[in-house]
Amino acid sequence: MLQRLWNGEDPSLIFSNAFLGTIIATILGSLFYIVGSWRQSNRSGLRSTRIFDQQAVPVPGKKGVYKSGLLKNRKEETLDTVYPEVKTLYEAFLRGIEVSNNGNCLGTRKDKNSPYVFQNYVDIFKKSRDLGSAFVAHLGLQPKNTTNVGIYGKNCPEWFISALASVRFSMVTVPLYDTLGADAATFVVQQTEIEVIVVDNADKIKKLLNNRKGMPTLKHIVVMNPDVVTSELKQQAKDVNIDLHKFYDLVAIGEKNLQEDVPPKPDDTYIICYTSGTTGTPKGVILTHRNVVANISAFVTNKLEFLPEMISTKQVIISYLPLSHMFEQVNHWCVVMFGGSIGYFRGDIQGLMDDLKALKPSIFPVVPRLLNRLNDTIQNKLAKSNWMVKSLFKMAYNRKQIMLHNRIVRNDTIWDKVVFRAIQNEVGGRVRYMITGSAPLNGEVLEMCRIALGAHIVEGYGQTEATAMSTITFPGEYIGGHCGGPSVCATIKLEDVPELSYYSSEGKGEILIKGPSITKGYYKDPEKTQELFDEEGFLHTGDIGQILPNGVLKVIDRKKHIFKLAQGEYVAPEKIENIYIRSNFVQHVYVDGDSLENFLVAIVVPEPGPLKHWFQEGHGREETLEKLCANQEVIKHVLEDLHELGKENKLNSIEQVKAIYLEPNPFTIENGLLTPTLKAKRPQLRQKYKAVMAELYKNSKK
Repeated sequence: MLQRLWNGEDPSLIFSNAFLGTIIATILGSLFYIVGSWRQSNRSGLRSTRIFDQQAVPVPGKKGVYKSGLLKNRKEETLDTVYPEVKTLYEAFLRGIEVSNNGNCLGTRKDKNSPYVFQNYVDIFKKSRDLGSAFVAHLGLQPKNTTNVGIYGKNCPEWFISALASVRFSMVTVPLYDTLGADAATFVVQQTEIEVIVVDNADKIKKLLNNRKGMPTLKHIVVMNPDVVTSELKQQAKDVNIDLHKFYDLVAIGEKNLQEDVPPKPDDTYIICYTSGTTGTPKGVILTHRNVVANISAFVTNKLEFLPEMISTKQVIISYLPLSHMFEQVNHWCVVMFGGSIGYFRGDIQGLMDDLKALKPSIFPVVPRLLNRLNDTIQNKLAKSNWMVKSLFKMAYNRKQIMLHNRIVRNDTIWDKVVFRAIQNEVGGRVRYMITGSAPLNGEVLEMCRIALGAHIVEGYGQTEATAMSTITFPGEYIGGHCGGPSVCATIKLEDVPELSYYSSEGKGEILIKGPSITKGYYKDPEKTQELFDEEGFLHTGDIGQILPNGVLKVIDRKKHIFKLAQGEYVAPEKIENIYIRSNFVQHVYVDGDSLENFLVAIVVPEPGPLKHWFQEGHGREETLEKLCANQEVIKHVLEDLHELGKENKLNSIEQVKAIYLEPNPFTIENGLLTPTLKAKRPQLRQKYKAVMAELYKNSKK
């Protein structure tokens, strides 16, 4: 179902005849239970709600600087760690071993019919010791913080074991990923002078071998999957002076040649995380053990304050978002630090649904797009349902909405059993905590997902240069449209952006961040590093934010990518896109302008489901998406919907697009129009649609 949701298709599982039968059979016998359940639910809210009114507090003696409201009664501006014994990721794993009592650590399954099988903490720690020993004793790596080890593959235990092996010997992890592109990957290996890369499959090995000339330091490729090491591949590697090693052969060699651990210090580098960005050469963000420990400590502190039961060895997380990005790195290390378990998907997004059902995770990180899809699917199913289903759904929704507005989030009420259980079971039935970020989410979508899934959904704001998260909403939050107050690892301030008429005195400006989770800079790039920080050491984010009266941050604009129109007015297209994307008809939107023109145009990728449904209701027939995108009536309707959203969100007339082109093919990472973090690659989009936009301008003047 997740893949079908992702593709905009409607699953047939949420509302069915069986569902209707369950309603009829259950409703009469449930009345007394409802009353009792409701009374109980009113007694099971969060311990305190006053903190929601002051989620950021001024830092004494520092004008315009704010820290987390959780630190209101403490002198510290930020926290480096939540557990005094944990200052490095090496120590985080040791804590995981201890508190879990050597419990389940990393889990996998062979196929869709197999259960998850877990390796325990000691097993993983032993394998990391053996692999690290082989790195040093057999492959000749120096156990020091200037030795970089590449990892190139999908999430799996071997990925994490390789990173942990590097941690044990103070070496640095350098993730690679497909969407960097061949030239960028070659640049990364060359710049970091990698000698060893751990790789998961033959295709990636061949890419590295084919680009051998640009990687003069590369000597060894360690292969996670032994089945791909053929005699032909070995010969191809040998021809370019590369040695291939099977992962578990190295583990066995290391076991017989054990080396003493060389534990890292807090300010040693843990990872160099390359960001592809929207243009140009990738930049390597240097992140230390202190950076990552501070960030995972902020996550844990947030949970300890509101949901202490989620910090336990019973918690299980599904891992499917790329470990080459810091969001998933933080998810991993956070769970490890409190002794929880990590279950890996089988590597194919189409099988994620089955993996969720088999694993039954309690923690589920999600991208906003998935929640939007879930909401759309529920709404479309409701629209086609009979009056009884609609009435009961509305009753159940309203009851759980009241609970949510009392900061009570449950998945065990009678309403869950009768109405929402089918939806919850699609993600395993045990999800209690979800975290999302990277793009704005509509408040109504968040509310629907919180109610239907019976899970706390928190939103974070951050970037790789800040490790991951710098602000986060509290569990129990029910108001959308913001990304929470400062986390306990960050202080924030706003800086004037006069060219866009944003002033910190009015509570608006560029978001600047400081704290123990902030990078020391870009790898071997002092010039760009200097541009990152102001004179007080605050990180420039490039985002425009507003601090609301209760101390939460709302991202309202983007400082970069601004341009002038012919009348001399500055326009920030991402601000407009973040409003238009809330339309039910919009999947992607790219707004652009020309300094010789006095209005904006946009490329819109429509949501197939809602658009087809609207057209069918009005015309009594179905049409293909391609035909709908070329239909002038459809184009006009979508444009009117965008204008209505713009008015509701106080866009001025200059900021409203005058003409749009409907594109049936989505923007994707694969077609080069999105970055790996799902941000628009504006130069590529501008180039691709240059002729289309010229035509839009021409036709709009007729």
